[in-house]
Amino acid sequence: MNKYLLVFSTGLQNVLQRRSSLIMDRVGGIAVLLTLYYFWSSLLSGKDEFAGYTRIQMLSYVLVMNLLRAFVFTGRGWELVSEIASGRISSWLLRPIQYEGYSLALDLSQKVVHLAAAVLEVGVLLLLFRAPLYWPAHASTWGFFALGVAMSSLIYFQIEFLVASVAFWTSESGGPLFCFDLFLQFAAGLFFPLDVLPSSLQTALRLTPFPYIVFFPLNVYLERMSASEAGGTLLIQLFWLVALYFAVGFQWRRGLRVFAAEGG
Repeated sequence: MNKYLLVFSTGLQNVLQRRSSLIMDRVGGIAVLLTLYYFWSSLLSGKDEFAGYTRIQMLSYVLVMNLLRAFVFTGRGWELVSEIASGRISSWLLRPIQYEGYSLALDLSQKVVHLAAAVLEVGVLLLLFRAPLYWPAHASTWGFFALGVAMSSLIYFQIEFLVASVAFWTSESGGPLFCFDLFLQFAAGLFFPLDVLPSSLQTALRLTPFPYIVFFPLNVYLERMSASEAGGTLLIQLFWLVALYFAVGFQWRRGLRVFAAEGG
């Protein structure tokens, strides 16, 4: 455990040292936040609700979504692609450390910094624009939400790891990772609640892990789900987390065999 804590600490320092990269990432996040906030604010002007969401619920969806985007969707998939393509990953495979645990520790260090920046961004928006924010009325909601976000982050980590591992078979895996990440943001409900989509598309997405990354945790936060429904959502998240864990392990072992053959 100590070695992973050391990796986390080192990763934290590296993220803070690369200030220009961090600032550009956050500028992009602020642009998305302001665009979505003003879009929904204008759309709901003079309306009591839209797609079952009240004005305060929809605007709170956007604000809390920015926090989830910073925490959940921050990852190191591009670094994994680069390390596999360049062969640098071989140096880590020879060390007494599990590579997935090493990646998770680095991933978490990035998430902590980006989440702190996102909290500051939302706080400034609340103060300057007097933006409304829904506050859960039940203490249990916070527990369900925290567990949901933790599993959302792990689900995204596993999905990104799975897609980035395609680099074992092709050096052009950066393109699929970029396209899949854009699709994932849409399918997770990062730009708008999935309730606005046709019912058939909603049903299809529910058969995937994608809505359980952002959409359902946000509905738990907005208390649009009962305690039993929130508990059921957590169980579905757990199912996908376990399924993805085995899928990543299977693909990683196959990839290492191919990588070792090419290295030879």
